[in-house]
Amino acid sequence: MAVNAIKMIIPCQCLLGEGPYFSRTFNCLFWVDILSKVLYRFDCTQQTLQAVQMPESICWLMETHDQQLIAGFENAIYYLDSNTLQRTSLYCQLNEPQGNRLNDAKTDRHGNLFFGTMDKLEQQNVGSLYRLGNGKSLQKVDSNYVISNGPAISKDGRTLYSTESSTQTIYQFDLNAQGELSNKRVFVKFDQTMGFPDGMTVDNDNHLWVASWNGHGLYRFCENGTIVHFYRLPAPRITSLTFFGDDLTTIAVTSARIGLEPEVLTQYPYSGAVFILQADIQGIAETPAQL
Repeated sequence: MAVNAIKMIIPCQCLLGEGPYFSRTFNCLFWVDILSKVLYRFDCTQQTLQAVQMPESICWLMETHDQQLIAGFENAIYYLDSNTLQRTSLYCQLNEPQGNRLNDAKTDRHGNLFFGTMDKLEQQNVGSLYRLGNGKSLQKVDSNYVISNGPAISKDGRTLYSTESSTQTIYQFDLNAQGELSNKRVFVKFDQTMGFPDGMTVDNDNHLWVASWNGHGLYRFCENGTIVHFYRLPAPRITSLTFFGDDLTTIAVTSARIGLEPEVLTQYPYSGAVFILQADIQGIAETPAQL
């Protein structure tokens, strides 16, 4: 049994909680509420929570190799001051369709930053997957996404997982040391009982964890795509997860309450919360972005 129990629930009432990220430098767990334009910072030492209103939708946050914070907003990437969380422009020339926004992001083991974009109306396949880092210019590496979600990297760094949530499909790519992708293939396709695959991460056993929107929990897959476990949580719209803490055996899971009927919210009052789980396996530390 990889998950022992829910250790804590942070009732932050996110409309669209996403992007949990653990910074070892600051010993903080970050996550975002994209639709409410809020960045959350939980100090793991002090056990305190800070909520910071942002000027526009913030979609993800991560640390760089020189211990700075960067964040993806609606259609640009910014540095964030580690104390004030004020932003400074880093990359603003994505040339995305007007109705798009950034979505999930992750680094590979060499610090290349991969991030996706999506149609905000979730109708047209105008989203893409991009790569940025290691002195190279921004490059579009995959396209035709309605909702590009949850990049994740295998333990050995040679496989990238990418989700097209609208078709319930998780893809695999071969990934080389230069951050180049090849050999795209289907890894897993969710059926109608499983919900929609969202954010993802890989553990130290090289198993892929997938948050399930409208699926009430987390799926854990082994390397051949077989379901190892399903962990049910007290909210239907589970959006993403990350391992954190000194030994990376604690899991933070984000969720959403957007679009849920009042009777569903009555049944699942913790929708939009962050669930803190205790696991008996380890995650893998995220590689800081090498820009």
